[in-house]
Amino acid sequence: MAISTASAGRVRRRCRTPGQCRKGFLLLGCVTMILGPRAMAQAIVAPSGRTLFSRATLVRVTTQVEHLSLRSGSNLIEVDRYVPSIAVAYGFRPKWTVIVAQPYVVAETATHSGGVAQNRAVDGIADAQVFLQYDGLYRRNSPGGLTRLSGVFGLELPTGVRRTSPRALAYTGGLIFEKAIKLKYVFSSDFQYTATTGNAQGTRTGNLARYDVTAAYFLLPHKKPAGEGGGFRKLYERVFRDGTYLILELNGATRARSEQSGTEIPGTGGTTLAISPGIQYFATQKFLVEFSAPIPAVNALRGAQPKPDSTFVFGFRYLF
Repeated sequence: MAISTASAGRVRRRCRTPGQCRKGFLLLGCVTMILGPRAMAQAIVAPSGRTLFSRATLVRVTTQVEHLSLRSGSNLIEVDRYVPSIAVAYGFRPKWTVIVAQPYVVAETATHSGGVAQNRAVDGIADAQVFLQYDGLYRRNSPGGLTRLSGVFGLELPTGVRRTSPRALAYTGGLIFEKAIKLKYVFSSDFQYTATTGNAQGTRTGNLARYDVTAAYFLLPHKKPAGEGGGFRKLYERVFRDGTYLILELNGATRARSEQSGTEIPGTGGTTLAISPGIQYFATQKFLVEFSAPIPAVNALRGAQPKPDSTFVFGFRYLF
């Protein structure tokens, strides 16, 4: 969440210790940003608050691994998809953040029919994404906490190779709500809508609505006085001295039917909903590693589309 330097200072002075302030601030967003000199825990799967101090920069590297399948009688289609991505966020002015993300896609498809398996693989650079986020729609700081409403606008540019890109522009707009309580509990929710355009062949992917809710709890060991606690306790305090966030997300997406020359394509679009437990571990005050395992709850896809069976998201974030 973007908080000006002055506002961050007010929050910091109200914390019990400097460590509490720093640890509270790497949590609020997907290309997540931090408050002050420390990273703040944020949603892992949801595209929620991407926020930074003015002149601060955050780098996020993630990989999403997804397995999908479709069975029809004795026929089986399996898809393994790997999407590594790097995103850079820069707080170029107070309340304003620009984010640039570049994913890469690897998709391996295996078709099993009549005892015969056919394999096909495609890979390549996907479309680049550029977002501009404004964190000043509503903002309020309180002792050890804050409330923020942000607006976001983004573009997906047809920069990817043809085998991994629809070769068409897409526009995204949305709202992101974030609330931190006593730098220990963090809640966020967002709604983002993506409007697509057609490509040179007249194909248009369906518009997409994303909606997410995230809750996070900050786990920080309480140090015992010198001489108290056994070896395991001391090891625990040392390993987790910078804190860990336990995160639970609800991630939903609804896509409209795709079109070809203005005519809807049957068997496209639908709704998915996942419950995503995750963890973010602070290795240092500016570096965290993260892992999430979305569990499919609703797979209401139209027609014969491969449905997600399992998904994993892991990566790291570094603030400088």
